[in-house]
Amino acid sequence: MTTRVHITVDTEFSIGGAFADPQGRRPIGPPSVYCERHGRSEGLGYLLETLEQYGIRGTFFVEALNTCYFGDELMGGIAREIAARGHDVQLHLHPCWTYFEQPNWSQQLQTNPPNDDITRRSEDEQVRLIRMGQDTFTRWGLPAPTVLRTGGLKVGLGVYAAMRRCGMGIASNIGLAIYRPREPELHLFAGHHDIDGIREFPVTTYTDFCLRGERHYKTLTITGCSWPETRTVLKKAREQGVSDVVVLTHPFEFVKHRGDAARSPTLDRVNRHRLKRLCKFVAEQPALEAACMSTLGNEPAAPHDDTLDVPAYRALGRILVNRLNHASVGV
Repeated sequence: MTTRVHITVDTEFSIGGAFADPQGRRPIGPPSVYCERHGRSEGLGYLLETLEQYGIRGTFFVEALNTCYFGDELMGGIAREIAARGHDVQLHLHPCWTYFEQPNWSQQLQTNPPNDDITRRSEDEQVRLIRMGQDTFTRWGLPAPTVLRTGGLKVGLGVYAAMRRCGMGIASNIGLAIYRPREPELHLFAGHHDIDGIREFPVTTYTDFCLRGERHYKTLTITGCSWPETRTVLKKAREQGVSDVVVLTHPFEFVKHRGDAARSPTLDRVNRHRLKRLCKFVAEQPALEAACMSTLGNEPAAPHDDTLDVPAYRALGRILVNRLNHASVGV
C-alpha cells in the first residue's frame, strides 16, 4: 500500500489591514499571490515551477469570496492559470470578505465588526457562502469544485451539513493544531474519514513533544515545520500504513515582505528548501504517491489516530530555525 501525499496550497488575497485602518489601507489582490521580485513571480510562480519540476500535481484551494471586493477577474485569472497548468483547483472560503457586501462597510466596523469564522454562521448562511463560491467557479469558467477548505481551518459539524445541501462531498477542513473544533468527533489527525457522508482529509497533525504527560500537537505546514520533522512524519506514515498525508502551504510563504509595498520582497530560502526537499522525497519514494483528493475513488474511510510523532529535539531545532528565519529579512 502506498501513502498518498497531498500538497495543498491555500491561494488567497490579503485584507491588507483594511479592517484595522479603513482610511489608510486597502485589500491587496494579485501581488499577495504572485509576490513578484525583479519581474519574476516568487510566490505562485515559484510554487508551480517547483511542483512541476518533480511531476507533482498540487491541490490549490482558491479563495472565492474575495470577489465581494475585487470582482471576478483578478482571482479568476489566477484560478484559470493554475488549472491550465494541470493542477487541481478547489474551493476555499474566507467569510470575512462578505463584509464588503455592505456599501458602508467602513462605517460598520465599530458597531458590527467582521469575523472570519464560518462556524459562527447559521447553517443557512454557510449554505449561502458555499453556493456563492460555486457560482464564482461557474463565472470563472472552471469545473464545479468538489472539495472544500474553510478559512483558518475553522469547522464544525454544521459545515458538513451545509456541504451536503450544496452537493459537495469532499473536504479538507481540519488541522487540529491550528483550530480545534468543539465536537470531539472532528478531532482527526491523518488519513481520511467519513463525516456523515462527507469524506474529510484532515491536514496531518502529529505530536512534536510531550510536556508533563500532555502531548503537544503540530499541523503539517511548509512554513511551520522543519524538513527533518516532515520527513519523519512521512516515514512513520508509510510504516504505519496511513492512507493520506496532507501538507498545507500558501504562495506568500516563499518570500519575505519588508514592510514597504514599494520594496521588492526577499526570498524565504528556508521555506524554499523545505518545499524542494518534500517534492524530491515524494517523487523518489516508491511507497509515496503525490495525489489530489478530487481524483480518488469512493473507497472506504481510512482513519488514523494520533500515533504520528517526531523526536522532541527535532521540534527544538525547528523552533530555533523558524525564529531566526522570521527575524531575518534575508537577501
